[in-house]
Amino acid sequence: MDIGKFLWGLVLAILFLWFLVRFMRNAFHSRGVKYNWLGVLLSFSTVGLAIYLVFFRQL
Repeated sequence: MDIGKFLWGLVLAILFLWFLVRFMRNAFHSRGVKYNWLGVLLSFSTVGLAIYLVFFRQL
């Protein structure tokens, strides 16, 4: 396994989780804003799956 690609994947995964936590925190604290939670879940899941497949499974 290429260690450089693995480390970039790790960095991107950490950033992805940080953005996810920030979004969730801001979404719960905002009053009167309705989110399409299915769309949000699918979007974050797609990005997370892409990071996993490209950087960790090396596809």
